[in-house]
Amino acid sequence: MKDRFNIHTVSDTLYFLKILWKINPRRVIFSFVAQIFSYAEWAFFSVFFMKYLFGAAEFGRSFAETAWFIAISMAVLFLTTGFQIWMKERYEPYTDPELYEKLNGMLFDKAANVDIACYENVEFYDTYTKAASQAYERARSVLTDTAGMIAAFFASAYVVVTLFTIHWIAGLFSFLPMIGNFLFSKVINRIEYEKKLEGTPYVRRQDYVNRVLYLSKYAKEIRMTKIKNVLDDTYEEAYGNLLAITAKYWKRLCALGLMRGVLCFPLVFEGMWLFAAYCAMVTKSILIGDFVVLANAIVSTTWMLTDLAGSIAATYQNGLYAKTLKEFMSYEAKIPEDWDGIPVPERVETLELRDVSFRYPSREMEQRLSMEERPSMEERPSTEGNYALRHVNYTFTAGKNTALVGYNGSGKSTMVKLLMRLYDPTEGTILLNGVDIRRFNLQAYRRLIGTTFQDFELFSMSVLENVIMEKLETEAQRQTALEALQKSGAQEQVMQLEKGADTILTREFDDRGAVLSGGQAQKIAVARTFAKKAPIVILDEPSSALDPVAEYQMYETIMELCNRETDKISIIISHRLSSAAMADAICLLQEGRLKEQGTHLELMEQGGVYADMFRKQAESYLQEV
Repeated sequence: MKDRFNIHTVSDTLYFLKILWKINPRRVIFSFVAQIFSYAEWAFFSVFFMKYLFGAAEFGRSFAETAWFIAISMAVLFLTTGFQIWMKERYEPYTDPELYEKLNGMLFDKAANVDIACYENVEFYDTYTKAASQAYERARSVLTDTAGMIAAFFASAYVVVTLFTIHWIAGLFSFLPMIGNFLFSKVINRIEYEKKLEGTPYVRRQDYVNRVLYLSKYAKEIRMTKIKNVLDDTYEEAYGNLLAITAKYWKRLCALGLMRGVLCFPLVFEGMWLFAAYCAMVTKSILIGDFVVLANAIVSTTWMLTDLAGSIAATYQNGLYAKTLKEFMSYEAKIPEDWDGIPVPERVETLELRDVSFRYPSREMEQRLSMEERPSMEERPSTEGNYALRHVNYTFTAGKNTALVGYNGSGKSTMVKLLMRLYDPTEGTILLNGVDIRRFNLQAYRRLIGTTFQDFELFSMSVLENVIMEKLETEAQRQTALEALQKSGAQEQVMQLEKGADTILTREFDDRGAVLSGGQAQKIAVARTFAKKAPIVILDEPSSALDPVAEYQMYETIMELCNRETDKISIIISHRLSSAAMADAICLLQEGRLKEQGTHLELMEQGGVYADMFRKQAESYLQEV
């Protein structure tokens, strides 16, 4: 632990300071200057000022000299104190938002660049949560504690040297509080860190419950079911565990705090005062002026050295956080968002899966798939070696729309994630126009794909911005969004809103915002795909919230679009086989393998899994009628 403090803590703290220096170097400089002024005042008035004042008569200084000394000292104090007040009341509040914005911006940029798999990894998500939740407070702490540690060191050194010049025993006394406080603080801070670390998962659970209970998208389920009881139990369980963690550590923390409070301060103060009185009154080895300086300096020295030890301990704790930040920021993505490969082709002709197999990085991640990939126990496939896909070969061609069908957990969503290059295949290759997609510039490749996700989200911004998914700045963008709304069948309903297509969605920040139905929201999400005008279209359950008529109209529009624009590759995931039957080709996945492929008529003639699924759905529709 000692080596860790001496080497790693300093390195990690310097790493954080370099980040802050890049954000605002003046703030770093002023923070150090403010701390230097604070400790310099303390050291000056507790030792030098008192020594000069009480030694005036002994050294024959005139009243005028003493008065000028006091006046100059007060003038300097006025300036340094004024700077510190300005720093606290004006400059820090002015620059704090910049630190907050730039630090979080850095974290957000990094979070947007890590692999999507990281969000399905509990350990990584904990690291990100700790880095993001503490960045701002730790930034202030690193500046204050590091600057305070350096300033306290030099101020303390000056006072301690002065004490040694008066009496060597007085100098030794000054070190006792520092040593004791340092040792105690180091142990206490380590325990506090372990306590906080142990409690982080339970705090996250409480935060999750808090978030769920106030977000509108959960409100209906909470009121119409008994899920709130489960949430309450989750919160109570986390609360109980936090109490248990507190009970686990409080005795040690109280005992250590009591020992530090008694051994490091009262006993040392009284011992030093008794010694100074003995030297001045019994042995006559020091002057009365020196006695006053000793009595005053021992208190100041103790608190300065205590602050020094506290700053060192706090720097150690800051270093632990800085290590977490450093680990997060140094993460190297397997699929870096800024990957600069070769340019994408001007025209997309084929998108091919060649002997593609995929297995999620761990069993834990495999269990955290999207809802589409979570089959019920009776439907859950027993894929070989926990592979989500196994030896899939298929070529999507321009001008042809393909429907992916299959039971839950068959691998449909996994396949489109690979096509979007959110993951790379475990085995095999995905080729665009015969070229491995890993060779292309990643952002340029993804711009080729227009996607509607099954678990889409609407943002608290205007309808138009929710469609184009960027800031609305030009008339051309507006027209693109309106055309997309018309194609998705949402335009008529949107225009009936209070401000039409400029209406803000959700009421997160606007009481007059629009709250759409599930079908209306899904049409907005589908409009995003039309607005992007991408040569590859991937729709994951684009009609799950639509009524049968709206669903038919949407698929008719999609098929017509693909037939008219022959340069498009269209891939649709659908559980409603009546809609999938409209596609040019159908691929049926089962247990991660491509079991059947062909047109609707061809697959019905085969009498295989697809034909059986279609007949069962048709019978269900007839029974409902």
